[in-house]
Amino acid sequence: MPSPILVAHSVSKTYAEGKLRTEVLRGIDFAVASGEVLAIVGVSGSGKSTLLHLLGGLDSASSGRVELLGRDWAAMNAAQQGAWRNQHLGFVYQFHHLLPEFSALENVAMPLLIRREKREAALAAAKTVLEQVGLGQRLEHRPAELSGGERQRCAIARALVTQPACILADEPTGNLDRSNADTVFNLMLQLARERGTALVIVTHDLDLAAKCDRQLHLNLGQFSEYSAANLPEQLTSS
Repeated sequence: MPSPILVAHSVSKTYAEGKLRTEVLRGIDFAVASGEVLAIVGVSGSGKSTLLHLLGGLDSASSGRVELLGRDWAAMNAAQQGAWRNQHLGFVYQFHHLLPEFSALENVAMPLLIRREKREAALAAAKTVLEQVGLGQRLEHRPAELSGGERQRCAIARALVTQPACILADEPTGNLDRSNADTVFNLMLQLARERGTALVIVTHDLDLAAKCDRQLHLNLGQFSEYSAANLPEQLTSS
């Protein structure tokens, strides 16, 4: 079995405000291997977004640890975390977060330019990945000139352009209709598997989760068995 890319060891998260303590996550354990696609399924308020922040080193666990390529987020300072995140992680959100004043090509090249890579090389890499997501004819279009599905494909290209070891996706198709959602999701799966990229997807969409290699059900801050009988009505009826 491939060595794990991302590992959570007994991760818990509690928020404290005065005397009030709220436990959001408790005893989270899992690992994701290279090329593996994992769906984390749960209703709103189940702790999905908090978990994604911990996995990406954007927040710290109250106990336990999260390791990306063998390095514990908690053992790094903020500058080291930022460098490690930029080098090895990609993010895809429900809303594309593309910069409106820049073309698709410039948006996708941006993570490479931030790394101070040469502009010519960055644009060439961006062009290649945009072609892979079917936007080779939209390189100079700005976000407002792209459809919803095209904007999300552009966001996926931006996440992939740095060739990250892992991509964290938060409801990546939540803003799309079913047809576009299926197209974009299938593209994400295909590219992740072709590139050997670990992919962790947070979603409430059971149809999309079923296409992943593995599914975990997050319920009240803990993982429980993933089966139709155990899923809440909010998920099975949506």
